[in-house]
Amino acid sequence: MSAYIIYNYEITDRPRIEELSRRSKLSDANSNYNPKLVAATCVETVEGKTLPYLVMYEFENLDIATKWYYDDDNSDIAVLRKDITNGWVSIIPGYTAES
Repeated sequence: MSAYIIYNYEITDRPRIEELSRRSKLSDANSNYNPKLVAATCVETVEGKTLPYLVMYEFENLDIATKWYYDDDNSDIAVLRKDITNGWVSIIPGYTAES
């Protein structure tokens, strides 16, 4: 069953956001876990409260998504992300309707 990692954030240091994007794309963890970028966009909130930006990755399963998030190759990217954004990250299992 697929799994997803969702980032919802606001940018607090705009000049450094391109550095985050570049380093995220070059991460060795991407070749190891094969994330699929599903969304990277501004958010139009229609109900409730969200932050202005959202990035979502899809993974083969929850175990792979979790390993990718905690992979050492992503740790320096996480430090940078936390330094230049405010927001939240969730790891979410996919849903499969049973017949």
